[in-house]
Amino acid sequence: MTVTREQEIWAMALWVDREHGEDAERFIAERVLHFESQGDNGGQELWMNVARRYVELRDAIMTDPN
Repeated sequence: MTVTREQEIWAMALWVDREHGEDAERFIAERVLHFESQGDNGGQELWMNVARRYVELRDAIMTDPN
């Protein structure tokens, strides 16, 4: 089975949630800023994508089930 880039990003968002809990947003922001300071646009873009998925994940968790 081949894992897609999208699946990798979702896996990263889930990992961040599991490992960092309440500090997840701060951890992601630090990663984005780290790669920005290094001039690594690819790393920065990756973590910005993780941030987007993380927000979607948190929103889905906070939504009341039917």
